Amino acid sequence: MSLMMSQRRSFLKMSWIWSALTPHPPIIVPEVGQGGESGAAATVEGLQRLTEALRKPDVLLLLSPHQPYAPGALFVNSARRLHGSFAPFGAPSVVLAPGSAQPEALVKHLAGAGVTVRLDGSPDLTPDQGSLVPLYFLDRAWGGLPPVVLASPIGLDPDGALETGRALADFDDGRRWALLASGDLSHRLKPGAPAGYAPEGCAFDAAVVQALKSAAPDPLLDLTPDFTARAGECGLRSVMTMLGLVGALGGDIEVLSYEGPFGVGYCNALWRAPEAPGRAVPDKAPARAGDGAGLPPCVRLARETVVRLLRGLPLPESGEEVAPSPLWRERRACFVSIKKRNGALRGCIGTLSPSSPSLDREIIANAVLASTRDPRFPPMTEEELEDAVFSVDVLSEPEPADGIAQLDPKVFGVIVSKGGRRGVLLPDLEGVDTAEEQVAIAARKAGIRDLEGVSLERFRVERHGGG
Repeated sequence: MSLMMSQRRSFLKMSWIWSALTPHPPIIVPEVGQGGESGAAATVEGLQRLTEALRKPDVLLLLSPHQPYAPGALFVNSARRLHGSFAPFGAPSVVLAPGSAQPEALVKHLAGAGVTVRLDGSPDLTPDQGSLVPLYFLDRAWGGLPPVVLASPIGLDPDGALETGRALADFDDGRRWALLASGDLSHRLKPGAPAGYAPEGCAFDAAVVQALKSAAPDPLLDLTPDFTARAGECGLRSVMTMLGLVGALGGDIEVLSYEGPFGVGYCNALWRAPEAPGRAVPDKAPARAGDGAGLPPCVRLARETVVRLLRGLPLPESGEEVAPSPLWRERRACFVSIKKRNGALRGCIGTLSPSSPSLDREIIANAVLASTRDPRFPPMTEEELEDAVFSVDVLSEPEPADGIAQLDPKVFGVIVSKGGRRGVLLPDLEGVDTAEEQVAIAARKAGIRDLEGVSLERFRVERHGGG
């Protein structure tokens, strides 16, 4: 089949809505890194930009080099239930349980295209950082994961991985699919790297980045097995599969970040399906009365984020896309609150210290969580948007408070800590008139029963409300 025919058919079917390359070092997960993720700040920011831009598919095909090796074949995990935790990396409380999509139709299609497939596998993702790390960030961005098909291309040679990607381009089962190619690049970029140093490492990474930017495999086709082995690569076959898919469907790949901070190459790259001739693919939610016009920028961004999330559209990439504001240049913590028109709380999630590189990214992340992950409420539905009222509290840096006398519930929020438990209450809440009441409520929220020996901190907020 010619490239033109493949492109024309992809325009008509649009089965594949995006493909992305992501790295998978566990240290970039905040609960694992415990601050160490700052050493890979460009990677974290690139991954955040990527996940915020991605539309949630009906099914996610995830290629991980840490799934089992099947010589000469594409390994496809056929487990019916998937689960895993970051316990091996010191964060046992961080668990994921994505739904498992049934892979039989995909496997049949690939087999018909000449791709050798081996079906097997375990439901336990705990040993597979190649799956867990990107799924963690997608789960945080989307507030829940779609059904997932896990596969590993490491049993294929690079040409076989490229052909697998091309075969995927013709697959259509009536649903929207996305391909996530998980893979680090060279592990030998500099002395002291985990696998030692080799000059081939930097050359290999440069070839991968060039291939992605050109959306063509040419820079990688002449690399010999000896060269790639000396480079200590991880994700070559994931990259080749992505390039095969993109080459068949057409369009450009955007490289969002590349760095090698620990001697290992990390790259984030994104392809999104080109628009069909005569048909626009919406990049943002259509305007609708009450969706945010005239609201303060922080509130408008929070509302627009949730509107797009619940309508299955790509999230805003930045605050500037929704409402320009000098606030976006700041790095601040915030809370996003959602109430019903009658004043009843519908969701509230926030951060006490900034976890994103800028305030707009902080608002986007917390708006997703407030609408879908507040444990007190079920996830919001699109039907609730008409009745939803949003507010955003932007926090100052918390400071110690030496006793009740330094608190004022109308001016300061409070953080009550004891024995690893921490409760938070925002300021100026209806019905909270004294510092004693404020501390008692915050402590009760944290499960702190005895106030003897608690630590107190206070903070100010800039409250943005109105819609």
